[in-house]
Amino acid sequence: MTKTLSERIALFTDKYKNTGKKFLPVFIALKPDIEQALQDGWTVYQVWDTLYDEGKIKCSYQWFRTLVNRHITNDSKQKQHKSSAKTATTDQEGFRFNSATEKEELI
Repeated sequence: MTKTLSERIALFTDKYKNTGKKFLPVFIALKPDIEQALQDGWTVYQVWDTLYDEGKIKCSYQWFRTLVNRHITNDSKQKQHKSSAKTATTDQEGFRFNSATEKEELI
């Protein structure tokens, strides 16, 4: 008897539900080296290609890019956001908008 589509989907998702998580520990272990290589100016593809050829990482390039975006790019964006928030609160000079109009300025 053939299974329904819903039953086949349930079997497929049970079989492959943790496929992406098996690459994360290896990526986290290599994260300092990957960050350094990216800061040195190497592209994400060049980093992935080298690590893949060496056998240190087994995931696809697309998944590697996802990991880089989640764990390296987001970290640097959060650091930049925190530092810009600090400078914005301490910077008191600049343009200030006053919504109340004064009659003396209109004359």
